[in-house]
Amino acid sequence: MSILDPMKVRRRAAHYALLFLLASLSGCALLGERPKEPQPPQAIEVIPPEPPKPEQAPLANQPRNPNKTGKAYQVYGKTYRPLLTASGYQEKGIASWYGPSFHGRHTSCGEVFDMYKPSAAHKLLPMHTKIRVTNLENGKSLTLTVNDRGPFVPGRVLDLSYAAAKSLGMVDNGLARIRIRTPGPVEGQHASDLRGEFCVHVGSFEAEADALLLLEDMKSLRYKTSILKVVRADRDGEIRWRVEVGPYKSMSDADRAQSKVVKDYPSAFIMARE
Repeated sequence: MSILDPMKVRRRAAHYALLFLLASLSGCALLGERPKEPQPPQAIEVIPPEPPKPEQAPLANQPRNPNKTGKAYQVYGKTYRPLLTASGYQEKGIASWYGPSFHGRHTSCGEVFDMYKPSAAHKLLPMHTKIRVTNLENGKSLTLTVNDRGPFVPGRVLDLSYAAAKSLGMVDNGLARIRIRTPGPVEGQHASDLRGEFCVHVGSFEAEADALLLLEDMKSLRYKTSILKVVRADRDGEIRWRVEVGPYKSMSDADRAQSKVVKDYPSAFIMARE
């Protein structure tokens, strides 16, 4: 029996202890939780928002009851009294046109508005009146029927359907100087002349100072000061300043005045005071 060297015994014990420690650590690593492999990002479904619905223009065609179209009505707080007859009616002024935003909706007389058929809106002419409309800028004419009320925009006398405006060659410009005529005499008309209160509209501005500048320009061209006016107009909260010539007691007088004014201010037109 050999006697073991104490130093060798201690070295072997330390060696085995080291091996045991390494094995333990290795086992822990093997038994430990593996890190998860990164997963590819999942696609997120993006749902686009619904496009906003187009806003409907407020209906200014009042009233809609066809039985009441000959009675007085109000729009924007202003009262309009339709004529009892349209026989012999004549008027000159600015016409506009309307279409897509009103297509398929009811007109003031209860009909369904069709922008592809010739028709017109007028503030005072009786419903279903046949009128002859002439574009004074190109000479084109068209006969059509009034079946709606309007336009309720200062300075405009007639609103045409898209089809009517296209026939008159005014779709691209949007506005045109026109003449309205109906056959026969009309109430308030004497000797082929329409009596009332008319003026020549020369310009309209947001700032009063601009209107006053135009007034001074007209004075420099020797227009009579007594017939020149700057008028403040309030429509649905919007303030405009108009320069007018007049007033005149008949359409013929206003027509003669307008024929002179357009030589200096081509956009001038006749307005009937409401």
